[in-house]
Amino acid sequence: MKSLIFDSSSIITLTLNGLIDVLGPLQKYFKGRFFITPSVKHEAVDTPLRIRRFELEALKVSNLIKKGILEMVQTPELENETRKVMSLANNLFEAEGSKITLLHEGESSCLALSKILKNDTLMVIDERTTRMLCENPKNLQKLMERKLHLKIDRDNNMLKELEIYTSTPIIRSSELILVAYKKGLISLPADAQTAVEALMYATKFKGNSISYGEIEEAKRMKI
Repeated sequence: MKSLIFDSSSIITLTLNGLIDVLGPLQKYFKGRFFITPSVKHEAVDTPLRIRRFELEALKVSNLIKKGILEMVQTPELENETRKVMSLANNLFEAEGSKITLLHEGESSCLALSKILKNDTLMVIDERTTRMLCENPKNLQKLMERKLHLKIDRDNNMLKELEIYTSTPIIRSSELILVAYKKGLISLPADAQTAVEALMYATKFKGNSISYGEIEEAKRMKI
């Protein structure tokens, strides 16, 4: 059975753009299961429910959970694996004798769940650091050195152990939205190029780490 694992970053991007409800019809097209973890629910539902500005968005996500569109996985194995991911990731890089925190519990739990589910699984993550850690940790190290203006050391043994958690392919909310638009699940009063541009920029300005070049590439796609 195919499955998508959603991090809170992708869910927040969708909710802030008023697109979270597209997950229902998208799941029917996908013919698979959409999973979240308790930590992701805490970040995307429990905490925002206490903030009036984000209460409506949190209620919409909660409704998807109640309908079973987003399924929450909670097992002792997931808790144990999440702790392992956090320990490995947050001891991977060191600068001036101090470890650098890369992942929090939400992102770590998604990586842990991807290891448990294994086959036919994708992670939906908008947050840049997590994506770079999975896709190119050496580039992440170089990026952090430029931003921090510090020499950063890497523990290659930790990196090797992390590989069993970071091998699952990652997509972003922008890819999901593009698929939804191509399948007619999102309707906008504009030509395809204008609609795609509007959708992609909307995700970018709400936290999705998509580049300007990637947006131009999406606009050139045949829809």
